[in-house]
Amino acid sequence: MDVRSAAPRDWASALPADGVEIVAGMVIETVPGRAPAVAIRLAREEGLELVGGDGNQRIAAVWTASSGKSLMQQAENLLEQDDEILGLFPTFMGRADEAGA
Repeated sequence: MDVRSAAPRDWASALPADGVEIVAGMVIETVPGRAPAVAIRLAREEGLELVGGDGNQRIAAVWTASSGKSLMQQAENLLEQDDEILGLFPTFMGRADEAGA
């Protein structure tokens, strides 16, 4: 399976309906040794908050998007535009209004 192209589409069944703001935690897998450089680029992404990483090839992030469709599109764009990102792996997803509950 090609992680770069398949991962975001596989999330569709777990995402809330369109029109519902969502929050998702994810691990971003990078080319080994490139996580710090990728993190610098990701810090500019709207709605993406970097929360940790291993300093080598994994970055932990929380992503807020206006809809599931928007999150999938943004994820696919990241994978297409950054060859140093190997995959985006969701750890949790939910509606943004449930995040503090």
